[in-house]
Amino acid sequence: MPKRSKAQTQQTIETILAEAKRQLLALGYEGMSYTTLSEATGVSRTGISHHFPRKQDFMVALEPFLVESLRTPLDTSGTINAFMKSWMQAMHAEGEFKATLKLCFYVLISGKADHGAAFRCLKTLQQECEQQMQTDLTVAFSQLLGASVLLCRQRADAKS
Repeated sequence: MPKRSKAQTQQTIETILAEAKRQLLALGYEGMSYTTLSEATGVSRTGISHHFPRKQDFMVALEPFLVESLRTPLDTSGTINAFMKSWMQAMHAEGEFKATLKLCFYVLISGKADHGAAFRCLKTLQQECEQQMQTDLTVAFSQLLGASVLLCRQRADAKS
C-alpha cells in the first residue's frame, strides 16, 4: 500500500474531527464511539484510533471549535446584562451553544473522561469574553453556569 501524503492524512483527520464534533454535540460523549465514527466517515476504527488513541483526545483536538460554538451567540459588545441575556437566550434555543455546554458539563461531572479539555473550553471562553468586554465576568460566569446546569437538568427531568 503506498504511503499517504501529509495532505491526505490531514484531510482524514479533518473528516474524523468534523464527524466527531457533530456526534459529540448530537449524541453526547457516551453516544459517540469509534464504531459510529467509522460508519459515518468510512475510516476504519483502527485508522481512527491511530490518530485519536483515546476517546478524550477528540475533546482536546476540538477545543477551539467548542470554544467558538460557545462564543458565537454571546453579545460581548455591551453590558454584562446584555451578555447574560444573550447567554440565556442561547440556552433556551436548541443549538450548538447548549449542546456544547451540556457536553462540557457531562465531561466535567461524569468522571468518564479527562475533564481538562472541558474546563479549558469554559475558562478560555470566560477569558476571551472578559478581554472583549474589558471587564471581570467571574460572578456573571458563575451565575450563568449554575443556571445553565439547572436548566439542562430541569429539561432532562421533564423529558423522563
